[in-house]
Amino acid sequence: MKKIALLGLLLLITLGLVACTNSKKADIVTTMFPQYDFAKHIVGDKMTVSLLIPPGAEIHDYEATSQDMVAIKEAKLFIFTSFDIDTWIKDIDQLTDDDTLVLNLSESYTLSEHEHDHEMGVLSTQIEDDHDHEHENEIHFWTDPTTAIQLIEAILHKVIEIDPENATFYEENAHDYIHEIEELHHDIEAFFMSELDHDSTIYFAGHNAMGAFGERYHLNIVSLFEGFKPDADLTSSELILFVNEVKNSNTMYLFIEELVEPKAAEKIKSELSKENYSLTLLELHGYHNITKSQMEDGVTYRDLLEQNFENIKLALNAPIV
Repeated sequence: MKKIALLGLLLLITLGLVACTNSKKADIVTTMFPQYDFAKHIVGDKMTVSLLIPPGAEIHDYEATSQDMVAIKEAKLFIFTSFDIDTWIKDIDQLTDDDTLVLNLSESYTLSEHEHDHEMGVLSTQIEDDHDHEHENEIHFWTDPTTAIQLIEAILHKVIEIDPENATFYEENAHDYIHEIEELHHDIEAFFMSELDHDSTIYFAGHNAMGAFGERYHLNIVSLFEGFKPDADLTSSELILFVNEVKNSNTMYLFIEELVEPKAAEKIKSELSKENYSLTLLELHGYHNITKSQMEDGVTYRDLLEQNFENIKLALNAPIV
């Protein structure tokens, strides 16, 4: 009897290990959170969707595993962000099976025209900066909600190609989600239209992926430091420079990126507190990935867009509705 119980226990452990190993296998395999979220909204319970990058992991340092490669080959649809983001993808033909559809999201949209002009520059820095911001905006294209809507439509077309019998179901799901994002986009656009006579500037400490968002809404995102990791230690001269930058801007809020310990920003905040200068840190989420708890809570792209909007309004001293 004990032998049978032991064998049963071993079987359960083996099945658990297999389930963990194959957890990334799905009908649709994605490399980053936005397309994972978009695909999940579209397919509902008709297909399975997996995200290769684990919750809480940093996308830029990610390297695919052998299990990832198997999951991609066995998928019906493989969605990746771009060769700039998913640098581990070298030869897409060798990575996928003949029956696997592939969607490169960086080739799945056209930048929609802005409805109004603004004389203010989209991005600037208060310290010397050699970064090509236009190129950065193209790399992080999904942060513009009007582009995100096009990405949903591109994924929808591929999903219908896989399963045309349920086309109506997928179309309804996609259009419902597009409507949610569109409504919020119009609210954000209306807000910044009302701010045209004011200084719509926020200050950011970290890897600024939100240039496309800033350009869409004519929000001036000033990067406090470029090419410096927010989790690194500041030298004395850097600390003095950045503290002075914050004081000169007279801002009460400093934005930080997601999933990175903001050591530099915390140090600046601590230093300013010695002068009774209160600085609040707010997150400006770049949608690359979410935490495990956010994944469990079902946080969506639209949720993060709204969170960014509320934080920006707070920083601009606008009323929170």
